[in-house]
Amino acid sequence: MTEAISASEARKTLFPLIERVNDDHTPIEIVSKRGNAVLVSKADWDSIVETNYLLRTPANARRLMESVEQWRAGLATERELGPEE
Repeated sequence: MTEAISASEARKTLFPLIERVNDDHTPIEIVSKRGNAVLVSKADWDSIVETNYLLRTPANARRLMESVEQWRAGLATERELGPEE
């Protein structure tokens, strides 16, 4: 569950909040009269953006889900990627 804090509290404790979202990988909702926002780590944000990109087309989403199912069924093989992969 996402913790929610006021914008005033976030302003007062910004650096500890940044450290916490990086350590815990738990987003923090910042609530304000002018609109709400969410503080997430850069690594988590990059993951969200990449996942959104990979799943944005139905064909690619289907291909990825088929690969996951193959892995779960024990049909996948692990290999090292080369520098160009």
